[in-house]
Amino acid sequence: MLAKVNWKGFILPVIIGCVLWIITPFRPAAITPIAWHLFALFIATIVACITKPLPMVGSTLVAVTIGTLLHIFNIKEVSASFGNTTVWLIAMCLFMSAGFIRSGLGKRVAYLFIRSFGKRTIGLAYSLSTVETLMAIAIPSNIARVNGIMYPIIDALSRQMGSDPKEGTQRKLGSYLIFNEYEVNIVTSTMFLTGLAGNMVALGIAKTQGITVSWMQWFLAAIVPGLILVPFILYKIYPPEVKETPNANAWASKKLEEMGKMTPAEKIMACVFVLALLLWLLGSSIGIDATLVGFIAVSILLISGVITVKDMMDQKGAWSLIVWLSIVMLMSQKLMKLGFFPWFSKELGLMLHGVNWVWVLVILFLVYFYIHYMFPSITTQSSAVLAGFLSIALGAGVPKLMAGLMLGFAGSIFCSTTPYSAGPAALLSTTGYVKSSDWWKLSAIFGVFLNIVWLGGGLLWTKIIGFW
Repeated sequence: MLAKVNWKGFILPVIIGCVLWIITPFRPAAITPIAWHLFALFIATIVACITKPLPMVGSTLVAVTIGTLLHIFNIKEVSASFGNTTVWLIAMCLFMSAGFIRSGLGKRVAYLFIRSFGKRTIGLAYSLSTVETLMAIAIPSNIARVNGIMYPIIDALSRQMGSDPKEGTQRKLGSYLIFNEYEVNIVTSTMFLTGLAGNMVALGIAKTQGITVSWMQWFLAAIVPGLILVPFILYKIYPPEVKETPNANAWASKKLEEMGKMTPAEKIMACVFVLALLLWLLGSSIGIDATLVGFIAVSILLISGVITVKDMMDQKGAWSLIVWLSIVMLMSQKLMKLGFFPWFSKELGLMLHGVNWVWVLVILFLVYFYIHYMFPSITTQSSAVLAGFLSIALGAGVPKLMAGLMLGFAGSIFCSTTPYSAGPAALLSTTGYVKSSDWWKLSAIFGVFLNIVWLGGGLLWTKIIGFW
């Protein structure tokens, strides 16, 4: 039986690609024919990632095959692209995340925090936010943190406290905790380079334009604006009906009793987590880069039996990402090599001559944030427009580090837009805890707030620490 293919989804990318190809004779004089042909293929590929005739991995695989047949690429270039270090860093972190869930360490940490700080609702929110932050250091899948660890705990706790959407009592506690998790997940995804796969996708695209950002540079730039008081602000504008939760401690204690003593798998996972964090912080000074840290951590987890090869194979998102992101980055790198992006940056730089680069960066940040209302995927938007935005920034004189950091940050905080902004939003917005109208309204409010914090406080902080 033939698999279903969305043939209509091919129409727009094929038309756009063919039109761009046909007008090659009218291209700018500074662009070579092969660079223009690659540009046509690149744009057609990005459009296909949006119209989805096939899943993204399928569309990019077809595109690179066409490009090779048309002699835009050679097979050695295509083969070499699958050794991209940024791509493998993301994959290794996704494999590590299986260890947190499989070992049960993530849930144990959450129960410990609830038992210690869960007497009041605000304390409960902060304790859950702390767990989310710790998990974000090494779990780059925001949906894995929400779906695999945080949501099941929040849902069970809320129902235990008498807050159940089925009974119309969601506003007692659950609505507040669910939306708090949504917004805190966005902030923690932004705080750490390894907190979101999309961050590393953005970094990989930035590398093709000569922009490099280390784990430590990302962390230093994000730590201060990341320390925003989401639970407190939400408590004021969307308060829970229940302010005291004395039974939460007992509930968490019972859950810990059911789990029993810390298992060997949890202990090893905890040690590997600490080791990975230390190496991400200090590894560059001893010659160990971030990708190698991921390989070391996963190797230890495999050897010790915390995760299995089957667990790795079950991470379908990681394997899919290795294929499609390698191909997208191959196209971006070759466009850079053939001079397309340098030409684009130079032309835009001339147009923006005299405009202060800070204002250019602010405008790009805001536009990049708000166009996410049109994108149901973080990676689709990054693949579609980030390279162009970076070219504009560099052409206007934005320092490379600041262009990479600020547009990288925008690529995760823009999740505070719609119920379809990313996986966590799609899950949490359909649980019944938060009304659809409230979701849109609160997302918009926090969107404005996050922009003020990351543009205002973020730019000021990076100035203080000497990043520009």
